Amino acid sequence: MKTSHQYANELENFADEFAKLGERYNELSKIKAEFYKATAGEHKSYASFERAWDLTVEGQEMAEVKLKMKVKEVKSSAHKNMLRVLENEAKNII
Repeated sequence: MKTSHQYANELENFADEFAKLGERYNELSKIKAEFYKATAGEHKSYASFERAWDLTVEGQEMAEVKLKMKVKEVKSSAHKNMLRVLENEAKNII
């Protein structure tokens, strides 16, 4: 089992990675807006535009970045929960 310091260090790493992914997601959002401006007349609906965006390299990267961010959130939550358990064990509450 990991120590509380190891969990805390991993949480810090998750936060750093999450921030970097967030920056990239923001960049991709701007690219998506430009793509929308450039192709708005080609699509009859926003759903049609979304499907076209999803087929682009940037659209696929955006979906991947979003999924990675969600994974970081879930792992972070699990680590925080484990830290609470370790804290309670240290206080002999459990």
